Amino acid sequence: MPKKNDEGEPRKRAFDDARTLWERLQAEDVPRLFLYFAALLVLADFWIVHFERGQNPALQDYGDGLWWALVTVTTIGYGDTFPITNAGRLVGGAVILLGIGLVGLFMGKISAILVERRIREGRGLSDAKHLSGHFVILGHKADMSGFIAGILRVNPNLPRERLVIVSQTEESVVEELRLGFPGVLFLRGDVVDPMVIQRANVARAARVLVLADESLARSDQEKDARTVMAVMTLKNLAPEVYTCAEVIDSKYDEHLKLAKCDEVILSREYSRFLLVSATVSEGISKVLHEMLDLSDLKGLQTTEIPAEFLERPFADLRLHMQSNGRLLLGVLENTGRAIEIKRQALRDAQKTSFVNTLVDNLKRVKTMVPNKPVLNPDDGYVVREGSLAIVLGRGTPSRVSS
Repeated sequence: MPKKNDEGEPRKRAFDDARTLWERLQAEDVPRLFLYFAALLVLADFWIVHFERGQNPALQDYGDGLWWALVTVTTIGYGDTFPITNAGRLVGGAVILLGIGLVGLFMGKISAILVERRIREGRGLSDAKHLSGHFVILGHKADMSGFIAGILRVNPNLPRERLVIVSQTEESVVEELRLGFPGVLFLRGDVVDPMVIQRANVARAARVLVLADESLARSDQEKDARTVMAVMTLKNLAPEVYTCAEVIDSKYDEHLKLAKCDEVILSREYSRFLLVSATVSEGISKVLHEMLDLSDLKGLQTTEIPAEFLERPFADLRLHMQSNGRLLLGVLENTGRAIEIKRQALRDAQKTSFVNTLVDNLKRVKTMVPNKPVLNPDDGYVVREGSLAIVLGRGTPSRVSS
């Protein structure tokens, strides 16, 4: 996950929070109440000085009167200044009665707004409008605590404040996760609802992960169907965002590709591959576990290819990776967002004046497969631009930039 605009985000969030608070204050008519409060202070100041001046040494000018009005309206009543004339006492009584009602109403509305805001956050009804370049997860897993901990562990540059999780799970579960991962933003709602997805501000996210949602009791078919619906809705709202989706049944893979999903995880098929491989190779499960474990960033990962090794033979890149303690297994072609890959390839294909070459290029664009792995190619294989290296070894995994 790219680390960008971290310094400006707290300031922007504070600004957005202040604007939201002001809009809420306006809806509750608090500015008008404040004007009434100010008008009461001015009137009390004028009349108390009018009646007390020349007879009460403590109330000889409007500064004294304003101080008396303020402590009287707010019902503090220090007792250092008080009226001594009958007319002044009448003004004081009226100010006390009006102040009790006005200040009580004013403070009550302020408290209600703040309490309502806290309740909305606790129920996951807030939003992520203040975020950009963040990581959004749609759905819930049974071991969500371990899942979140794993994401934060392998993404050391991802602040918790830039991780947003949306699900329909119970409020008690959300509260437990919130206590375990302070800073992470939890939103409650149906992940196929466009309004809920928009609350996660997916249009400005760097990456979205759609899970086979386990928040409610549903069949595997229902989970996969909802995953496809969520991706379709997501891509309609934010076609540029990099999207990775998990499905249980591989038959939904084609539906996700039609929905322009950038990456598909077939959880059941991967489990089956692992079980089948255990029948022909000893210890393969432990080998795969070590390869996929990124706790020390030494497992299987994709990483950026230095610019000087692009458009050069695979053998040169392999020697470079070996010199840095990495084992190069292959390359991942056409990486990034599927829609942007096709756009760039189409622009490149049109950079020719020959019709036959143009037709061949367009055919190649049509059959292009985003994020295509090429494992153990020949030494003479040319590493193309837009590829990532597939390696085993030390280093930081690649990230999808926003």
